[in-house]
Amino acid sequence: MAIAIVGAGAVAQALGRLLLSRRQDVVALASRSRAHAEQAAAFIGPSVRPVACPDVPGVATHVLIAVADEAVTPVADALAAAGMRTGVALHTCGAKGPAALAPLARAGVECGVLHPLQTVTTPEQGTRSLPGVSFGICGDPMALAWAEELVAILSGRPLRVEADRMSFYHAGAVMAGNASIAVLDAAVALMAHAGIEPGTALAALGPLARTSVDNALGGGPVAALTGPIARGDAATVAAHMNAMREVPGSVKDLYQAASRHLMGMARQRGLSEAKLDAIEALVSRLESEVSAFEP
Repeated sequence: MAIAIVGAGAVAQALGRLLLSRRQDVVALASRSRAHAEQAAAFIGPSVRPVACPDVPGVATHVLIAVADEAVTPVADALAAAGMRTGVALHTCGAKGPAALAPLARAGVECGVLHPLQTVTTPEQGTRSLPGVSFGICGDPMALAWAEELVAILSGRPLRVEADRMSFYHAGAVMAGNASIAVLDAAVALMAHAGIEPGTALAALGPLARTSVDNALGGGPVAALTGPIARGDAATVAAHMNAMREVPGSVKDLYQAASRHLMGMARQRGLSEAKLDAIEALVSRLESEVSAFEP
C-alpha cells in the first residue's frame, strides 16, 4: 500500500519517520505550506515527496491525516474534492471520531481514527516516545484493520473505542497529561508563596511527582493515595485552606476540586464518614467564602 501523510506537525513527522523506518511505503506528505511540506518530508526520509493536498489521491491509497482538530474535516473535504473515492483514511485527533472524515466516507473511503496516547512536542521527541504506547482506534472495518496494523508496526497497544465514546477517552487522556501539568504548575505557584523559586521548586517536586505516578500506575490510584485527606487529618487540611486565601483563584479552585476527588478515593480506602465530614466542612467553608466575594 502507498501511504501519504497530510500534515507537517510534530505528530505527522514522527509517525511518518517511524513508519518509513519500519518499511512502510510512505510516499508523500502534503501541507498547506509548500515550505512546511518540504521540511517535513525531508525529516521523514529522502524518498518522501512533498505534494499539494489535491495530489494525494493520485499517489496513495492510504492516507494518515495528522493535523489540528479543526482542520480534519476541511482536509477530508479537500481530498474528496480531489477525487479520493477508495482506500482508507485515518486521522490522529483523539477528540473526534470517524465522523470528522464524513466527506471522504460519503465518497466511498473507509474512515477511522488512530490517536497516539502520548504527548508529542517535537518530531524528534515523538520518534523516541511513540513506539510502544497505546493508540485509541475506531472506525470502519478496513480502517480499523489498518489502524491495528499500524499499532502493531509501532509495537504499540490498540485501545478500541466506540465512536460515540471518543470524548470520554480523550478527556481521560487530557486529565492524565495536560491536567497533571496544571497540577504541577499549581504546586509551583504554592511553593512560590513559601519563598521557593520555580526552578528549585520543580527540582524538589520532581521525585515526589514521579514516585506518586509510579505508585499509582503500579498498584492503582486508590492504593497509592497518601497525605492528609487519606489520613483524615482535618487540622492539616484546615491549614491548607487558610493558605488558599492568599493564592490565585485558579490554584484555589484546583486544590478544592482535587480535595473533593481525593475524599472519594479516601472513602474507598475505608476512611470513616466522621473524618470525611470534617474535611467536607472545611472545603465547603472555603467555597462559601470564595462565592461571597464573587461579583
